[in-house]
Amino acid sequence: MSTSTAPKTSIGLWILLVISFGAAFVPAGTPGSITLLIGLVPVTFSMWHFIRWAGARTAWLSFLSVVVISFTGEALGVATGLVFGNYYYPDGPLGPLLLGVPPLIQLQYFAMTYASLMIARSIGGALTTAARGWWLVAVSAMAAFGMTLLDLASDPWHATVLQQWIWRDGGPYFGIPLHNFFGWFFETLAFLLVVQALLNTKKALAKISEIKPRGFWLQGVLLYGTFPFTIALTPLVQGAAFTQPEVDIAVAMVCVALFAVVPLWLAGLMALKKK
Repeated sequence: MSTSTAPKTSIGLWILLVISFGAAFVPAGTPGSITLLIGLVPVTFSMWHFIRWAGARTAWLSFLSVVVISFTGEALGVATGLVFGNYYYPDGPLGPLLLGVPPLIQLQYFAMTYASLMIARSIGGALTTAARGWWLVAVSAMAAFGMTLLDLASDPWHATVLQQWIWRDGGPYFGIPLHNFFGWFFETLAFLLVVQALLNTKKALAKISEIKPRGFWLQGVLLYGTFPFTIALTPLVQGAAFTQPEVDIAVAMVCVALFAVVPLWLAGLMALKKK
């Protein structure tokens, strides 16, 4: 990339990042499908940033890996209840369904994957180098834990309160079975391992090792912070008249976001000081 286009690209990424934080203020009553479309902003940021980090081929293959594996897991989960527990997506809240799954949600998963990967590789010291062997597995597992934390914080509001997906048999965690979180961890670990393998190709490593503009790594790690920010503010913005169960869920969401997700985010930011 030429020096003349690099600053413009950085400005564009900063604008998308700011809008991603602003998505937390989507008003109550906004249809879930529109909310997901607004969520395309962090998806666009993730793809743009990924291409600059590791090249277009690696970014698009990674995107396809996340979409295909996560959609397959969701379709199997809805059909059998074996992957995440016994649940289904109702018609409407998250847009059209394909095999019982709203495909738009897979785009959100890509943004969550990239944000979690940036955090994990920042902490693991692998933003500009390869992660191989057991270190690759460890970094992938950390990213999978980062994604599962986001699920732990956000699922009660979206499932139990907004009923964007519904657990037929309920569960001990605000109506959600613990099976869901184990399924989510192992599914995300599966596609993260694929993405990490793609990042270890010769072309990807050559691109990763290139000198990037100042602030590039900060942008990537800041992306993860858009998720706890949105999780913590969503109940305040969307919950005009709380019932007591909804208050309990909102408090739990804020606590997980602030005391579990944010520390992981801060660890990723602090690790940048070593670069």
